[in-house]
Amino acid sequence: MERLKGMLFGAFIGDAFSLGYHWIYDTEKLKAESSKLNGYITPSKDSFHFGKRKGDFTHYGDQSLLMLKSISSNQGFSIEVFKTHWITYMSKYEGYLDHATKESLNLLDGGTHYGSSSDELGGLARIAPLVFYHFDDPHLEKFVEKQTRLTHNDEFLIEISHFFVPLLLELIIGKPIKETILSLSQGSPQLKALVDRVIERLNDDTCEVIKDFGQSCSSRYAFPAALYLMIKYAKNFEEAMRQNVLAGGDSAGRGMIIGMALGASIGYSHLPEDLIQKLNAFELIDGFTQRKKI
Repeated sequence: MERLKGMLFGAFIGDAFSLGYHWIYDTEKLKAESSKLNGYITPSKDSFHFGKRKGDFTHYGDQSLLMLKSISSNQGFSIEVFKTHWITYMSKYEGYLDHATKESLNLLDGGTHYGSSSDELGGLARIAPLVFYHFDDPHLEKFVEKQTRLTHNDEFLIEISHFFVPLLLELIIGKPIKETILSLSQGSPQLKALVDRVIERLNDDTCEVIKDFGQSCSSRYAFPAALYLMIKYAKNFEEAMRQNVLAGGDSAGRGMIIGMALGASIGYSHLPEDLIQKLNAFELIDGFTQRKKI
């Protein structure tokens, strides 16, 4: 329960920590703001998330919270139930609507379970409540694939999901991050090439490495960047959050993936208490953890 809860809260912290800086690509501008990177901030007027408060989530975190509510109300994950909840919620969503959401809303109205062809990491990043609730279910990877394809029907992102879920399960039972990533990557030549590239750059400047990998939302850039940050800062959750934001770009998508992995690795009691308590959805998330019998 300690590591599972860490995984769940780690994801939401990762998103909320990035909220005020999400999609800023100018790393010099971010560096100038680095003294403020010790907690949550309210997005500025020129932010994609203007109108939200510190401790809120981006559209990624909001969709993950939606999944949490959907699973809770249904006492388990159902693609039909989640699809209905997702369409209802995102059709009226007042926050930022990305391309994948807009395209998926049109496609899903036709009765399919397959949304946009987007390969953005955000489609996978919302899975923490699903892993928390169904961690011991043999259908977990299928559930994750279904929820991902609902809005991000991309084969490489699905391949990443079949790597990332086993990684989380290994971390939840106490396996070390770097060694587990290296071991699991052996099953996919494409992922092994990414991991090898990550390992080669661990001693380099973090910001420059992420720029080289790519700061944008595509999983082809964002996932190796997330792996880099979770390996390099495996023992320092808050520094991983800070460095992720300072690297610029899609810090929220990366932050949720990093938060899940590091939270699963270190456990709930080792997450920064201030960041847990200042999540505006803390009581809702905490209530979800208490209703699941483990």
